[in-house]
Amino acid sequence: MRVHEVTVRRSFEFQDWQLLSQKANGFKSDIILLCEDLEIKLDAKSVLGMMIMPLREGTRLRIQTRGGDEEEALDAMCELLE
Repeated sequence: MRVHEVTVRRSFEFQDWQLLSQKANGFKSDIILLCEDLEIKLDAKSVLGMMIMPLREGTRLRIQTRGGDEEEALDAMCELLE
């Protein structure tokens, strides 16, 4: 399992959620986003589930990846969120 904390640099809109979910679905690994401040844990592959998380500039997230391509998945999620 890989874990990395990021700070979101801009507020997310629907198109951003779609792109993030599509990218996440390209990996075999499980990808979980955790926002401890709001006590939210979401599957990055579920665009509908992810839309409940209010991602605004400055939001702190923990990304967890687990699986055969976890390192690549983590790198991709960090690139999209930071």
